[in-house]
Amino acid sequence: MSKKYSRRDMLRLSGLAGVGILAAACTQAVPGAQQVVTVEVEKVVTVEVEKAGDQPPALEANLVWDTFRGPGTGWNEERISTFRDEHPGVTIDFRPLTGSSQQDNYGKMYALHAAGDLGDVIAFDPSHFHFWRAINKDIIGPLDEFVQADDLDLSGWFEQFIVIQHFQGKLYGLPSWGWAGFDSLVTNAVHFEEAGVDLPDPTAHDTSMETIAEWARTFYDPDNGRYGLNLGHGEISMVALTRAFNGFLINEEGTKCLLLEDEGSQEALRWAYQLAVEEKVLPNADDLGTSGPAAQLEGKLTMDWSGSLNVRNFKRDIKDESVAKAHQILLPTRADGKFPSQLRGGTWNINKSSQAPDVAYKFVTHIAGKEGCFGFNLVAGQGALVRPDVVELLIAQDPVHEWFIPNLENGIPAHAPANSRGREYTDAVQQWTDLLLDKNQPVPFEEGLQNLHDNIQRVLDEPPA
Repeated sequence: MSKKYSRRDMLRLSGLAGVGILAAACTQAVPGAQQVVTVEVEKVVTVEVEKAGDQPPALEANLVWDTFRGPGTGWNEERISTFRDEHPGVTIDFRPLTGSSQQDNYGKMYALHAAGDLGDVIAFDPSHFHFWRAINKDIIGPLDEFVQADDLDLSGWFEQFIVIQHFQGKLYGLPSWGWAGFDSLVTNAVHFEEAGVDLPDPTAHDTSMETIAEWARTFYDPDNGRYGLNLGHGEISMVALTRAFNGFLINEEGTKCLLLEDEGSQEALRWAYQLAVEEKVLPNADDLGTSGPAAQLEGKLTMDWSGSLNVRNFKRDIKDESVAKAHQILLPTRADGKFPSQLRGGTWNINKSSQAPDVAYKFVTHIAGKEGCFGFNLVAGQGALVRPDVVELLIAQDPVHEWFIPNLENGIPAHAPANSRGREYTDAVQQWTDLLLDKNQPVPFEEGLQNLHDNIQRVLDEPPA
């Protein structure tokens, strides 16, 4: 069965006719914060929707859906309505979680679990470092038996986003949102064109870190308040930096900081230290006078190391292409053949205490499948690049999405603290990287590196959260 959705159709599904469509991605500025971007949908697209037959299974249950994903967009209500069209014996109580931050919403879910009132369908995202904690606390249960009985084809999602749904050999969720993290340099092509510098292929990983450093120097123009490169100091930035030099910030097990023993990671921090502290060509947070993306739009920043979804933001927001024009530069291929990135993603889970886990599983496949994921992008306002078929639909709306495919296929998953101390971990990285790379109050490199390592390791050594 095929369904055709135009821009107006997708908005009508959400009850938002006449309102702009949003797509969001997680950033690192505040743990769990979201950055909103717009995708204009102009073409009619066709979504192939598989139907099991004319007679839907006779399911009966009363489910509760607790989530902070999508409230207010109409996507959640549309997913419930279309599921009930197929399964009229099922009722679903949608309870939006509306805390001031995503971390507050996780706290609310822990409290609901303790009170025995947590919903049947929930989300403890791996990239917010709560997934493993929720499993260890017996909050979410495995899906393997349901997937096997349903003969669900997991190849419908990019492999890496299925990988992060696993823990200790079991599958605990299906992908919700996801992207490749801070995997690229969002680039203002105008500066390159004015300088007569050739831009690299936006889908190639053949630009060296030495070349990127040279461009940071070339485009630094203090007389006109322009910086060539902006490098964030958060965990998502530092992970990508170390991986670009064939290193890692912490080990895959999430128990050990590698900065004092991994030569690649030390080289990465020395590279940043030289540009930021010794040569002073990188901005501190307050030097731009505004955010990195805003500075780029004003022509005050050439390269912003942030990531693929931010390329889409930049392209969308440009008003004058004589000042700013969107391009991207991918990081060089690692010695192991992988692309420097930190695949980040979310998950739809089932409460282990659910009285109707089979029905909850059916609903999870309904919201995580092709049609649900497509609407999750265009109606719910989520950056969900987790399915190849949905990415193809997004490419039909804006070809820039094709630039993102290499890293979605060959990126590297996040390494999470084994003790689930995600907030403490990200806070430590941000605080001590700020001090290491502060050009105004410089510390010797070895001292700053030692402090950064010790404070990360201190968090990793804490007991489980």
